[in-house]
Amino acid sequence: MEKPLSAVFITEVSSVTAPMLARWANRGHRIAAVVVPGPRAGKRFSFSVMRRRLRRRLALRSHLGHAVPPLIEFSPPYDWDALGRVLGMLGADLLVCFGYGKLIPQTALELFPNGGLNLHPALLPHYRGPNPIHRLVIDQMHEAHGGVTLHKMTSGFDEGDILAQVGFEAEDWRSAATVNRALADAMAVLAADIAPEFCRGRLAGSPQPDGAYLWARIEPGPLIVGTQSSSEHVRPAMPDRRVECSGQRGDKWKAGPVGSADPSPGTTQRRSGEMPMGTGGVRLRRRARPPSGLQQAVPAVVAMAVETPPDPARTAILRHPAFRREGLNAS
Repeated sequence: MEKPLSAVFITEVSSVTAPMLARWANRGHRIAAVVVPGPRAGKRFSFSVMRRRLRRRLALRSHLGHAVPPLIEFSPPYDWDALGRVLGMLGADLLVCFGYGKLIPQTALELFPNGGLNLHPALLPHYRGPNPIHRLVIDQMHEAHGGVTLHKMTSGFDEGDILAQVGFEAEDWRSAATVNRALADAMAVLAADIAPEFCRGRLAGSPQPDGAYLWARIEPGPLIVGTQSSSEHVRPAMPDRRVECSGQRGDKWKAGPVGSADPSPGTTQRRSGEMPMGTGGVRLRRRARPPSGLQQAVPAVVAMAVETPPDPARTAILRHPAFRREGLNAS
């Protein structure tokens, strides 16, 4: 019987990553620790931070039962020397990373006998960079290059040898939920089934081909979703985006998943909060949250991806929030 492996994971704990951790543990391997994004200075005991910690614990309990691994919060300014001292005492064989948007120092990778492996949500060498899934949808290349790649970590971004890849099917792109399910399934297989083969010397990997490939990053500038954008193109990209409608200055909306029945196409009753954007498939419905303290009720918006008659007078501008974050994101 082969000796079980021990790994440190650098990732946020969620419904997407918890199945990977569970499959690793179910294969008889040990989770030495999970390094998760930590709060900024002064926010350690804020409500949002405590809620995030609770969600992590619930996700781990749901998939791992009571065998919850130790969590290490890694906060700005990201002191790798201090973290390295902690990781060095764990005696892990491997580092597995998903969603960390910065380069991990070579000194940290050298703490592990088998180095580090990264899970990249695109089929490398295409769409290297921090925002591959959203760029795949925006560029309408999700069916060609959508999937997950397991590759060695090096001194460059997403440049290491490829160990294995899992491609997504066309039906996996119907919504953000189906993308997340496909992502969770692919990462679980790659981390728990393929990574051990590499650690045991039965898988060497293949170098990535040379060439100029698109860098998957969403810039701070606005992303225009025009009349040519169908619901199939827009729907997976909508969650967690800020939406602003030209001609309606000051209206900034937070997009989210569809939560109720779709109104009939073509209705534009602003008083009731329904507002067809005329972008070939995006509609927003405004809903008010209860006021908190002395604050006014804040409008919450549900994004709807439905075919609507295009209106050239209106354009949706989507502002992706990832460029304002540091540390862990979906890369």
